[in-house]
Amino acid sequence: MKNIETNSDLLSKPIFQESSEDPYQNKVSPSPERLGRIKQHSEKNSDDCISWEVESVVFPEGTKFRGKYKGYFYYGKVRNGALTLNEKEFISPCQAALTITRTPIDGWLFWDCKLPEQGSWMNISEFKKLNS
Repeated sequence: MKNIETNSDLLSKPIFQESSEDPYQNKVSPSPERLGRIKQHSEKNSDDCISWEVESVVFPEGTKFRGKYKGYFYYGKVRNGALTLNEKEFISPCQAALTITRTPIDGWLFWDCKLPEQGSWMNISEFKKLNS
């Protein structure tokens, strides 16, 4: 039978050290890069909601988005200055479309939008032309 050697120095050191710092002080927050993108691509409307601005086109908070891929519709919504799909935020329509198709695609052609309090869907490239 072999003897197991232990290092008494390792055993005497505490595994966890107590800290006087506030554990909630180091909460995860958006990266400075992400905050900069939201500020750069968004503006507040009169209701203090953050609109999503992409290439000088402004989509108000609450604008619905849908895209069709392989026979299925995928839905998103403008929230907090970004296009939100399944709780993930995107700053460009192309990035959002890419996560669905897994191939590079023109997000301006992929997505339709429906503005708050409007009944019809419109392709966002058409919306862009109307608002340029």
